[in-house]
Amino acid sequence: MDLVETLPASWYSQPDVYERERATVFRSAWIHVGFDSELESPGDYLTEDLAGFPLFVRRLADGSLSAFHNVCPHRAGPLVWEGCGHSANLTCRYHGWAFTATGDLLSARDFGAEVPQGIALTSVQVVSWRGLVFVCLDPSTPPLVEWLGGFPDALVDVPLEGYRFVRRTVRRVACNWKTYADNFLEGYHVPTVHPSMSRDADAMQYVVHQGDDPRWNIHTMPPRGETYFSVFGWFWPCFAFNVVPGGFAVERWLPRGPHEIDVIFDYLFADDAVDTDAIFTASEEVADEDARVSAFVQRNLESGAYDTGLLSPKWEPALAAFHKMVRYAVSATS
Repeated sequence: MDLVETLPASWYSQPDVYERERATVFRSAWIHVGFDSELESPGDYLTEDLAGFPLFVRRLADGSLSAFHNVCPHRAGPLVWEGCGHSANLTCRYHGWAFTATGDLLSARDFGAEVPQGIALTSVQVVSWRGLVFVCLDPSTPPLVEWLGGFPDALVDVPLEGYRFVRRTVRRVACNWKTYADNFLEGYHVPTVHPSMSRDADAMQYVVHQGDDPRWNIHTMPPRGETYFSVFGWFWPCFAFNVVPGGFAVERWLPRGPHEIDVIFDYLFADDAVDTDAIFTASEEVADEDARVSAFVQRNLESGAYDTGLLSPKWEPALAAFHKMVRYAVSATS
């Protein structure tokens, strides 16, 4: 059997590789950025930094969503401030240029000259799927449901619409986005990195189920008794979830440059869910363990003591598929 090599260590730190990934991975993929519940009323907005692309999503008067780069075409000022908020109108916070709800220039405050036709905000694809809000920066990428392929079938029995957003945690982790993805895509590390999880479930029977589409997979781990960890999933490039009793935990890791990510955990539960505090505590313990080992691996990747390794054919085939997709994406801009 031919063994598969990992990506080169340099790909986890080189700025030029990251710039290619910004163009071919994060610009062209659908990325989860929030929830319908964060955008309840017309004018409500949320912002996100998507691998260095600043954007915002806003609820319109007719109930639909719009999304734009948070960049005024005048001199790159912001239309809205960071985080979540409410903005009845779209007016640049820097020099006061005003735009319609659809992004067209309405007025250039005290500019002193006539502004050419066609100046507008740069729009972004946006859609809500089962209460989860996704965006895509590339207008040529197919609509979300088409792009997702068979992935929705994996969640057809999960009553997402009956859950409500309860809690969010954010960790700034000193690692490349691929380092964290590598960690998520295999169960090989579970017995050594996650002792509490391994006590509650049979980590040696951890399985990553792959289908014909390498962009997503489902993970299962048989429980030993009472456990909060049994079914996980991942979708290219940085969306993951954990099905928990009475709820759903969404995990996403967004690059903040070549060497850092924000790992964002959102917890959604049914109103009658029980043991939610215990589920939260157990999940956060696992997240801390993943963050710690990912940061350590990143330091080792950048140390010069490591170049490439070999992937386990038993435990890491999903990782091999992920590395193949990264290679293709990076080479597409070479």
